[in-house]
Amino acid sequence: MQSRVEYEERSGWSWWVHLMLLGVLVAVVWPVADAAGGGGGEGGASATGSAAVLRLLLGLGIPLLFYTFVGQLRTRVRPEGVELSWGLAGVIRKTIPFEEIQAVEAVTYSPLKEFGGWGLRFGGRGKQAWTTRGNRAAVLTLANGTRFYLGSDRPERVIQWIQMTMAKRKRET
Repeated sequence: MQSRVEYEERSGWSWWVHLMLLGVLVAVVWPVADAAGGGGGEGGASATGSAAVLRLLLGLGIPLLFYTFVGQLRTRVRPEGVELSWGLAGVIRKTIPFEEIQAVEAVTYSPLKEFGGWGLRFGGRGKQAWTTRGNRAAVLTLANGTRFYLGSDRPERVIQWIQMTMAKRKRET
């Protein structure tokens, strides 16, 4: 059984990522559907109908897969640590136990310069990032020396909950 959630934050992708997904749908789905459905040529109405069905399936399926697996970053502060997961399904997960966290700080940084962009990233010199947008993060310095950048619109709030939960845990032990 999962422990209670002390704090939860969800970070979605920037507007331009959604626009890019729409562009991919238009650029890829329409030609693929036309080719598979016969493009309305000799096949007549049945080919045009199958292209429309394929457009609908791909047009709904691709975004559904995207949002299910990587559509948002969910950060949860639980009594035992910080839990991160991607997408609505939460298939990609990471838990950072409080015992591993040595320090926390809020930073403004350059995702492009330091990590080559947003997402699940590994930078040089023991740095990792899980981010969806913006240039703000709560940086968790871990016992093994890793600096873990946790993207957030409000990193100070995430840090406040981490510190409060860690202090509460310490009092209870």
